[in-house]
Amino acid sequence: MELMIGTYGQRMRLLKLEDTTLEVLSSQEFESENSSSLTLSQDGRYLFAVTESGDNSGVCSFRRKPVTRLSEIRGTEPDPCHILYLSGYYNECGDPDNGALLTADYSGGSISLFPVQAGRIQPASQVVRFAGSGPVPERQEAAHIHHLVQYGNFLLAVDLGADCIHVLRMFDSTVRPLCDNRLKRELRLEHLFDIPAPAGSGPRHLVIDPSESHFYVITELSNELLVYSLPDFTSPEDRAVLQQRLPVGDSTFPEQAGGDIQLSPDGRHLYASLRNGGDGLVIAEVQSDGTVRRIGYQRTGGHVRDFLFLPGDRMVACCKNGRCVQFYHRNPCDGQLSLLKEIPFVESQGEPVFPLVLS
Repeated sequence: MELMIGTYGQRMRLLKLEDTTLEVLSSQEFESENSSSLTLSQDGRYLFAVTESGDNSGVCSFRRKPVTRLSEIRGTEPDPCHILYLSGYYNECGDPDNGALLTADYSGGSISLFPVQAGRIQPASQVVRFAGSGPVPERQEAAHIHHLVQYGNFLLAVDLGADCIHVLRMFDSTVRPLCDNRLKRELRLEHLFDIPAPAGSGPRHLVIDPSESHFYVITELSNELLVYSLPDFTSPEDRAVLQQRLPVGDSTFPEQAGGDIQLSPDGRHLYASLRNGGDGLVIAEVQSDGTVRRIGYQRTGGHVRDFLFLPGDRMVACCKNGRCVQFYHRNPCDGQLSLLKEIPFVESQGEPVFPLVLS
């Protein structure tokens, strides 16, 4: 198994692991500043990363095998913190692998859209900026887009600053035939409406259940799990409905803040990270009506910013302040986690924040 770890620092780190024991077979590092979110093209040929560096932020791309830098753009909207790649857009004759790259720009309060041609990122073709604020002045003085999730032809954009989830339509602005009988498609975004979150909650990350009947949000400011019904948005009256607010924070840690959220591959259990005190993963059981019931808590290394599931009922968690990645086994019956292995990061390797499976 190959696992790329994005970091706050000057490098991302590629770990080649033995599939069963998770023994580190090799470790390589590649220059990539503050690569706090990574993604692959659908065919695995290209790797994309954000550079979350304030006014010097940007995006970059790499050829996957061997890992070789292809392109970089700096001076984008500030602090892109999540990245999403969509294939099939901006095609040219002879290369059907082109696509569109979307970034959630935290400090910009925006979504940026970049055409990608043969793995090379082009200047942004559209920037959608949002306005709004919330009742927590030190964190919600403006819109702060933190996470993007595709839902069919729609895009859900989680706004921590304005306490809402923006719903955008993704559509082809230009469709014309190319010389090899394919169509050239150019993506555009249209902001339709907002799904409100509780005032001061600070929604951060979102996950949709496998049946696409509900979605779940972890909030950073109020430390809650929010459960929404999920319509198909086929009519103007379709709106998501907030069905449950489940507090999951620990009041003995006043700085505690929600982080990432993931569903187990079988959809039976929901997990969310809490940071900045009593750090760990909330474990919840998904009920038949889509609501959740807290059933456990797994302490982790410091500040799990992002985590994901691996084959074989395993999970990898990036512990930023703990300077390590941790691997857990999940019991599929009761959802509980047990630590399998920990891989440390030295200071020069940066703070691990984002895991991506390459193979």
